[in-house]
Amino acid sequence: MAYCGANCLQPVPSAPCAEQQCLVEHAQRGDREARERLFSLLAPAVMRQARRLCGADGMAQDIAQAALVLALEHLSDLRRPDRLGAWVRRIVINAYRMEQRSRAARDQKEGQGPEEATASSCGEQALDAKRELRRILRAAPLLPPLLAETFRLRVVDGLTTRQAAALLQVSPEVIRARLSRARRRLRAMEDGGR
Repeated sequence: MAYCGANCLQPVPSAPCAEQQCLVEHAQRGDREARERLFSLLAPAVMRQARRLCGADGMAQDIAQAALVLALEHLSDLRRPDRLGAWVRRIVINAYRMEQRSRAARDQKEGQGPEEATASSCGEQALDAKRELRRILRAAPLLPPLLAETFRLRVVDGLTTRQAAALLQVSPEVIRARLSRARRRLRAMEDGGR
């Protein structure tokens, strides 16, 4: 299938998708090939943005991975495919800020002052993010079957709420409720494991 050149990744799209099919729109509809191609186009741009924010630290890769997961998980929320680049850059910035806030909260909880918190190594943040991702992936199969299947379809496979609902033959509201319960249980498992 011939997709557009994903000009929507540029800060200002050079031309709308005309004769070729828009990669972003097909990825939003769940086209696996389009999602894979979009991921391969997004990954370098997201990594560059993360490096600009983090410097040469190992944290940049973790921020980039988190941002890519968020972008693909919420791709159906993107209303204007022509603004994909700006939308993804915002996700990278938000992922970076969330990591910074999380780090500051952890450091304050451990009794460190702001000076020590900012002096902490970004390499530790990278390890923390990797550990958390591993914990979530290990805990996901421990969910009840319906919640695990919903979590896998929405988060791991990247299906939209409607696509998951159609596949499981339930309403979109049921999918949202199951996903919410799955996330709460995963958080509870995570908190119980610490």
